[in-house]
Amino acid sequence: MKSPLAGLGKLDYIGILFYRVGVGALLAFHGFPIITGGGDVWTDVGSAAAIASLPSAFFEYVGLASGVIQFAGGILLVLGLFTRATSLTLSVVVGFALANLIVESSFHLSFMVHLQVTLALLGLLFIGPGRLSLDRKGI
Repeated sequence: MKSPLAGLGKLDYIGILFYRVGVGALLAFHGFPIITGGGDVWTDVGSAAAIASLPSAFFEYVGLASGVIQFAGGILLVLGLFTRATSLTLSVVVGFALANLIVESSFHLSFMVHLQVTLALLGLLFIGPGRLSLDRKGI
């Protein structure tokens, strides 16, 4: 007997669309408050770069760059533009926050969220933008 859900395999491109738009919107909504937060927020977010032995004088710039990358990268994911490059860049940014949480031994809800987003971005890196994207060849 055939499963009633077996026919959904023909619509896999819609699943990739939901996946890409969901992760992109999540990151854009996370990056916007960082951008608008000002110097204290930028320094706090940028302090995750201390794991790479970056001097504290650069934390503010790194925090702002992180917010801009998250916001702009999230929008690019929603649109389906430069999906693989954007996913790689965003996974590095979120990976720094994840590594910082590991170093601080902060294994709480925030750690799980960062881990899930990093894995989702790495999944998008290999899956690609899908059929319903502005990256699609032949449009």
